[in-house]
Amino acid sequence: MKAVDLLNYLYSLDQGWMDFKTTVDTFKSGDPETEISGIAVAWQSYTATIKKALQLGCNVFITHEPTFYNHYDLPDDGFYTSLPGYREKKKFIEESGLVILRCHDLWDQMPGIGITDTWAKVLGLEKIIHRSAYYQVYEIPEITSGDFARRVAAAVQPLGQAGVEFIGPLDTPVQRVGIGTGAISNLFGYASTYEFDLAVCADDATVQWQDGEYATDQQIPMILVNHAVSEEMGIQSLARHLQAQFPHIPIHHIPQGCTYRLITPPG
Repeated sequence: MKAVDLLNYLYSLDQGWMDFKTTVDTFKSGDPETEISGIAVAWQSYTATIKKALQLGCNVFITHEPTFYNHYDLPDDGFYTSLPGYREKKKFIEESGLVILRCHDLWDQMPGIGITDTWAKVLGLEKIIHRSAYYQVYEIPEITSGDFARRVAAAVQPLGQAGVEFIGPLDTPVQRVGIGTGAISNLFGYASTYEFDLAVCADDATVQWQDGEYATDQQIPMILVNHAVSEEMGIQSLARHLQAQFPHIPIHHIPQGCTYRLITPPG
């Protein structure tokens, strides 16, 4: 099986939401005709994660997020290519022969096992009442906003996030919970379209002086989770799916989890 066969398989899963003319789900390095000996799957292609993949004997790396610091991995973008370390990372990848393939646009909206649906399962959400490309609203038995925030904190702790940020009142009755996909799930995206009692947003999508001010003014409970945490289990789901489809190929999910550490004062 060649790397290009893997890309074609992933493309075949699309049910109409991908734009193949503009998608970022393309090869970022390596020869598409490479015969696959092993596949590594991870949320992001950090240099350390790439080295781990090579140690595992993988010559194909599936990443959900960019490799070269911008959404489209533009090789001729003067700003990113001038950053210290950019050329060194690019050279290391090229010399390794590793094929890097991005799976982002497909998996964000993949029903059942993709990013958002898997995130909903992590949070114990089942009854969906509104769905769009990147936002979903679920109905739950009534709970206070503070108690639901504690539930989310418990769900993300195994993924390396010590707690969640919370804005708004803690005692709001909650029956409708909005969740979204990664860096697009900001509060304004919910508020402009959906009826909800509480929103779970990603830190990469949230601007405190905009979203935070609006949540405070409107007394909307908002929970912030780390972008990587909200998608980590969806990436694990991708690895499981590929292993079931291609049992003859070694496939390794390389866990990453929360992208930061919470440092507290001593004592």
